[in-house]
Amino acid sequence: MTNDLLYNFNSWVDRIILENIATPVAAYNFNLYEHHDAFAIQLIGAKSFDRSDSAWACDEVFSSGEDLFELPRSIVGHHWRDGLRGAKSLVEKYLETGKQAPLLKATHGVGIGFVDGDLKLVYLRSDE
Repeated sequence: MTNDLLYNFNSWVDRIILENIATPVAAYNFNLYEHHDAFAIQLIGAKSFDRSDSAWACDEVFSSGEDLFELPRSIVGHHWRDGLRGAKSLVEKYLETGKQAPLLKATHGVGIGFVDGDLKLVYLRSDE
């Protein structure tokens, strides 16, 4: 993972969070999509959370919509597992050092996954 990619991802997450800071959020999810040359990441805030039912991520109160972060296949690999691994790594690094990481961690959890696949929890609040 390049430093530029990490910097650009962090800046993108910061901007999306700050644009939606007034919206009450129970949990966040990073939706993944497969594009021809890249994997695309969308950030959503959900109004509910249930760790045993990943449908919580469909209960959106905000979404970055078409404002997607592109994760080039030339950097992370071409298989969907490569895209998931690369995106998960970016999210985990953001949760460690991102400016708005405390806001994400103040919710019940943070998930990641392809919109037509399984959801993985990257962060779960300790009292969950």
